Amino acid sequence: MKFLAKIFVTCFYIGKFPIASGTLGSGFAIMIWYYLNQLGNLVLVSFFISYFIFAYIFTNIYLKNSIDDDPSEVISDEVIGQLIPLFIINSVNDHYLILVAFISFRIFDISKIYPANKAEELAGAHGVIMDDVVAGIYALFVVFIFKYFLTL
Repeated sequence: MKFLAKIFVTCFYIGKFPIASGTLGSGFAIMIWYYLNQLGNLVLVSFFISYFIFAYIFTNIYLKNSIDDDPSEVISDEVIGQLIPLFIINSVNDHYLILVAFISFRIFDISKIYPANKAEELAGAHGVIMDDVVAGIYALFVVFIFKYFLTL
């Protein structure tokens, strides 16, 4: 089970890349969204819920064998956070919105604006995942503004 947890939380070892593993995790999420979006919203939402549950379980298992509270190689939380702003993008051809979602999520994830900074202090998988959920929600608002108010 430890091995499966390691594969899952590192997204097939992408998280082990020495530089910008979180950014790579966000890119991985966009690739997942790209393919699942074409299958319909029900598939995308079902995947997200399942992925969230498994990420929570496997992150707790992984953390039991880690000395770090939020190891940088754990990027399944980035996948969760990055998928949130992508939910309101209807087409894989909305490249500027995908870029806005990517950049805004990375900014919010790195800056840890309140309450993300408080969520990060939670124990176990709560702290690892919930700060990215907050960053994803912030990025969702940014994408919403770009999509509905700043388009020509």
